[in-house]
Amino acid sequence: MDALLKLGEGVARTVGILTLSEFVHRGHLPDNVGKALKNGATFGAWLSLIDRLRQEATPPRMRELAELRNNTRLTEFLQAIKDVRNDSSHAHGVRAAHQLEEQVEALEPLVVSALTAAKWLSRVQWDWVERCEYLDESSYLLIGQRLQGSHPGWEPFERSSTYPLRPGRIYTGTDSTAETGQPIDLSPLATVRICTDCRARELFLINKVRGNDIILRSLEDHFADITQAPDPAERGGTAEPMLG
Repeated sequence: MDALLKLGEGVARTVGILTLSEFVHRGHLPDNVGKALKNGATFGAWLSLIDRLRQEATPPRMRELAELRNNTRLTEFLQAIKDVRNDSSHAHGVRAAHQLEEQVEALEPLVVSALTAAKWLSRVQWDWVERCEYLDESSYLLIGQRLQGSHPGWEPFERSSTYPLRPGRIYTGTDSTAETGQPIDLSPLATVRICTDCRARELFLINKVRGNDIILRSLEDHFADITQAPDPAERGGTAEPMLG
């Protein structure tokens, strides 16, 4: 039961991070985002963000996110998973074995359907750029580590690029998903750190915002924090935080 709920929430969280990156890229956030992230990103907060993006007139950079506006299947399955989770958490007392079995029977097809509707996530690459080497005026060499939805571990990559990427940042997307042909910068919503708890390299995603501090949570439920320090030139001459 818990594993199914975590899997369903993981889909909402991942799609929600990509959705939030769209609002950050455009320089404006929905009114309720700051409050939601101050209390910690919840299943409901991610669904609200996804629904808000569906109402936007400007198409997202990732084609799959743009398709969410016309195809509501994924959001409907995620909402149904959230409803099952809420019903379970509001139940009083210790649930009998047959009650848990009934909930699993109701939840399992919803999670499978959500994974099927979001199967494009398995193609999305999460590239952590360690170095960007200049080759000539129109060619660069990118060196780093990659996570892919269909593979659980980091894999080294080295590839050429016609544009530079900033080292130390996470980029996502594929050649076929980004309308611009360029990967999508997920800073400051995601970062890569050596976890102080397990000493492994982990992908951390935004979980809370407190003033200028962003609290991030890894897929292993470990935590890290960063202080927002955006480049004033990137913020139109201001030094205001991108989130909060």
